Amino acid sequence: MSELTENEDTGHDAREVSPPPRVPTWALIIVGLASLAMVTVLALDRITITSKVLTSPGTTRDIEPMLQVQDSKTYDADGSIEMVTVKSNLQPSLLEMVGGWLDDSIEISDRQEILGNRTIEQNRTLGREQMARSLDVATRVALERIGYDVISEAGALVLQVVPETPADRVLYQGDVIVEAENTPVVTARDLSTAVQSKSPGDKFSFSVMQIDGSIRKETVSLAERKGNAFLGVSISTYAEMAELPFEIEFAVERVGGPSAGLSLTLALLEQLLPGELLAGLNVVATGTVDPLGNVGPVGGVEQKSHSVMRSGADLFLVPATQVDQATAVLGDMIDVVGVDNLDQALAKLESLGGDVTGIEIQS
Repeated sequence: MSELTENEDTGHDAREVSPPPRVPTWALIIVGLASLAMVTVLALDRITITSKVLTSPGTTRDIEPMLQVQDSKTYDADGSIEMVTVKSNLQPSLLEMVGGWLDDSIEISDRQEILGNRTIEQNRTLGREQMARSLDVATRVALERIGYDVISEAGALVLQVVPETPADRVLYQGDVIVEAENTPVVTARDLSTAVQSKSPGDKFSFSVMQIDGSIRKETVSLAERKGNAFLGVSISTYAEMAELPFEIEFAVERVGGPSAGLSLTLALLEQLLPGELLAGLNVVATGTVDPLGNVGPVGGVEQKSHSVMRSGADLFLVPATQVDQATAVLGDMIDVVGVDNLDQALAKLESLGGDVTGIEIQS
């Protein structure tokens, strides 16, 4: 048998095999950096920051489709009244924290400021209770303005007690002061007037209706604050709620807190009356409403303003004390109006062409 050489015909072409091309060093570096970045992102996303809470812009929502009014004639309107929400991330990852530091529309807060001593589930429960209370009050405020008798002012409700003041360990959250110095207390202003009529060091007697409905009497010596007599409580008017003349429901999911009070009140007035209260405008409103129609401050106004910016709203109604927070975000892009009470909101809508016929306007 002869030896096969390189030049002999074997029936096949003789080919020289080339080595595979080398991957450029720069490509390997890019792949390595990309892989490292991906691993880092995944790692940052798995690390939870338990001491912080992120508050970011939420959405605006048209209230009309969510309101269900039973056994009552309602009216369609060309305009819309919207509530506005924020998103609260109670368990942010380190990656989300980095995003919060880089995004001016996101607020980073200490967990204690938002939750206090509540758990996340307790906080959600509180939010749902506040929303239910907000609907209850807003419904009755709206019905009162169109002639129904569904609210009875009945005292000064204790919201908070200042430590180391005359009220400390004498009054408690939820107490209702119904008499002071032998004079009936019907509103929070009545109690404030009674205290202001005294001097620091004077004895001050009052009657308290407790949560169970029983009455107790207390007497304290008033303290001094800025030269005036001081009891040491934060109060609002307590209102007894009568039965509604018809059923009103607000079907909204995964939203809590009291800040929709003003928007709910206006939405009900728009639906229950034939006139165009909103003058065909797209109105967004935020603010709590108490039984007297006073509008109170809410959280997250800056974040809500970013949501309003994207909504195409014509008007943004906010608590009067928070106008600067809203205008700092919106500038002159959207008309921002601060209101102390429902009457100021109605006056603004009337000035824009809104029909307030049938609504009781209080001076």
